[in-house]
Amino acid sequence: RIFIENGMPQLLRTDNGAPFAGHGVWGLSVMSVWLLKCGIIPERIRPGKPTENGRHERMHRTMKEALNQHCSFSSLEEQQQWFDRWRKEFNEIRPHKALQGKTPASVWKPSERQFTGPRTEMPVPDNARMLRVAQRGDLWFNSTRIFLSEALRNEWVWMKPLNEQCDEIGFGELILAHYDRINHRILRLD
Repeated sequence: RIFIENGMPQLLRTDNGAPFAGHGVWGLSVMSVWLLKCGIIPERIRPGKPTENGRHERMHRTMKEALNQHCSFSSLEEQQQWFDRWRKEFNEIRPHKALQGKTPASVWKPSERQFTGPRTEMPVPDNARMLRVAQRGDLWFNSTRIFLSEALRNEWVWMKPLNEQCDEIGFGELILAHYDRINHRILRLD
């Protein structure tokens, strides 16, 4: 709904936790694969570096401070009403020092990129062959099993020669890893 109403960003910066990151190559999660299929690049901050997403972390701190002043909620509905009121005040009423006293709503503009839903076919480079990721998140080729990511299960990835020893493995525009043909192993790029 958010992308339909506000357009799509070029990238989405997040921390390294769920649902944004996983344990396979490039830290992909089911959500980040969906973002890629929608044409949005997931960008993660370095682990342990919340200052790389300072505005978002500051918003969380402000929300937690306000939440600590509210004792408890008797229902999920009451809690949601509180969050809705807080969000409206934070974005539309309360001036922000970092915005020279303006509100976020007064300076924010929606993206011009319209949401068209996830792509059914991802871009593939020339000279690449397509491989389908198995249910467990791995690839089988040339009698070799290599694990990529469970988030890519049943998706098609591409592989193309990089040099005499390595191939690139990618998903859409994203190069996920290199495959060392001589030693039969994945070289992670994340």
